Amino acid sequence: MIKKLTLIALMVVAVLFAQNVHSASQKLLPTPELREKKTCTPIGKGAAMSAAARRVNGKVLSASLNMRARPPVYRVKILTDSGRVRHVYVNACNGRLA
Repeated sequence: MIKKLTLIALMVVAVLFAQNVHSASQKLLPTPELREKKTCTPIGKGAAMSAAARRVNGKVLSASLNMRARPPVYRVKILTDSGRVRHVYVNACNGRLA
């Protein structure tokens, strides 16, 4: 009898826990409107490199686009006139330095 009651109690707790997890996960998912708002057409790599070069004196070494960041950003690597390597982040949606 005690085993049956314990089993029933565990099943009830498991069902309640599963419902809470499901509702919590639904709250974390963005709505379609938010997903559309967060996306943009990224500027070109050359434009990002030019924007970074205007801000930091030196030679642009490389640039890479990170689409997972919000907003998406270009990471531009620049060799400064003083010989140091700097990383500049450029917003891929509008071309401004981040």
